Amino acid sequence: MVPLIRVEEQLKRIGSNFKWWGRSEIRELANILMEDEIIAGCVNGRYSGGFALLCVTNHRLLLVDRKPMFLTLEDIRFDMISEIDYNSRLLDNTVFIMTPNRSFTFTSWNEHRLRKILNYVQQRVMEVRQHYLMQQFQPSQEGEYPYQQAPIVGSLTAQGTPHTVTLGPRPNVYTHAPLIIRRRRSKYQ
Repeated sequence: MVPLIRVEEQLKRIGSNFKWWGRSEIRELANILMEDEIIAGCVNGRYSGGFALLCVTNHRLLLVDRKPMFLTLEDIRFDMISEIDYNSRLLDNTVFIMTPNRSFTFTSWNEHRLRKILNYVQQRVMEVRQHYLMQQFQPSQEGEYPYQQAPIVGSLTAQGTPHTVTLGPRPNVYTHAPLIIRRRRSKYQ
């Protein structure tokens, strides 16, 4: 939990100091943020549930929707984002964020702030993936690649002989999601 004064200072520093619209969301944002989080961008807009505040920090992407007697929080980590799309029209701008298990659409009227959030999220997603790839292929201290040992399941372990199999590095389940292809049948087949 971060004091509301500190949240307002961070919003003022990035040029997103909201005076009227989104004040309840800002108060709720003070309850959500961790001590070491820094707000990088913030914009008001709408999503499928109504009016909300989209905020990006150095750790995650947050959607805060505070209404009387209702609260909706969406917390999307950068390593979970598989695709991000942007659409700009005359009066509004839309960001489509896809994760392996769901998709998320946010529309705003402030193109400048939404583009700033889009650019920051793309940069952070690439940094996280680059860090993961570099960590995956870095040699360990013994001069070997970091492999894990897994016991063999079956008849050899039942006899009491300790055998292990060397496995490769674990893939990230969010960035290595399987591709789902749907094929429709034609009426004429």
